[in-house]
Amino acid sequence: MVEDIRNLSLVELEKNLTAGGFPAYRARQVFDWLYKKGVGDFATMANLPHDLKAFLKSYYTVQSPAIEKIQTSADLTQKFLLRLKDRSLIESVSIPAKSRLTACLSTQVGCRYSCAFCASGIAGFRRNLDAGEIIGQFLTIAAHVPGGHISNVVFMGIGEPLDNYENLLRAIRILNDEQGVRLGARKMTISTCGLAPAIERLSREKLQLELSVSLHAATDEKRSRLLPVNKRFPLETLMRALRVYAQATKRKITFEYVLLRAFNTTVEDAQALIGLIRGLNARVNLIPFNPAVSRLGFEPPVKLEVLFFKSYLEKHGVDVTLRLPRGSDISAACGQLRYQTLQGDKEHGA
Repeated sequence: MVEDIRNLSLVELEKNLTAGGFPAYRARQVFDWLYKKGVGDFATMANLPHDLKAFLKSYYTVQSPAIEKIQTSADLTQKFLLRLKDRSLIESVSIPAKSRLTACLSTQVGCRYSCAFCASGIAGFRRNLDAGEIIGQFLTIAAHVPGGHISNVVFMGIGEPLDNYENLLRAIRILNDEQGVRLGARKMTISTCGLAPAIERLSREKLQLELSVSLHAATDEKRSRLLPVNKRFPLETLMRALRVYAQATKRKITFEYVLLRAFNTTVEDAQALIGLIRGLNARVNLIPFNPAVSRLGFEPPVKLEVLFFKSYLEKHGVDVTLRLPRGSDISAACGQLRYQTLQGDKEHGA
């Protein structure tokens, strides 16, 4: 069976090539073509001998996703709608800033967790992405942005990254490999709805990855309304896992907190949040609600609510930022473009 070569670590490829009668250093040359030069055609890897090219073609392929659509926002955020080899649709996003370019990558086709602010799971869960499909998104974006240089990656597209743990970590290690993309672990962020056991497992990987947690409320009653996963892993369990992660990695935890009008923006909500994260090296990222991606009928906060909540946290020593919306004119929130396309396919009998 032909396998996507980008599912293999360098050590695995070295082992396979030596078993086929080729020297181990050839694997490093292949990695150089794949990840530094962005070449996915074995025939054009000029410094490889013909018998090795034939060997690679016999056993491996490079399954790059097909670009179905690219939307570009006024702020230069780009959303990529990508179609995989089995015709599944996923999304990736490039987010430019003054000093960096961030790629937001998907890890699953669909999602199991039905978070209130995410369109990823509306059409249900289909399957996990393999490591090659995760890396393929990165390389596709790199080929379509000025200079081709992506400085940061966030696993925050379609799917719950920690629900696809093995493939996620395999992709991260290849991206991090000196012979691969050579992207620093601290330049990669995993965004999670709060799978506590996986967070504790991640703390033992000896990788200083950034961790971003969708919090949105500081009491179990409110958070369970927004994130059903909280019923499985309530705040006490989640916070225990996060303290283990912070202690093991010495990294600052980021909490994503969507501000909902008259729901989670009161003094009591702020006090509960302050108490919840006390003693933890953490940042709170406030996000005014975007009603385009909710199924629960909430409303965006008024400006006074946003300013009050932010200033109250700051006065009590919380590291807090206010995220400005990016790509709102192109449905850049997780899963929106894919969901719209799937609905269109149904209407046209596809």
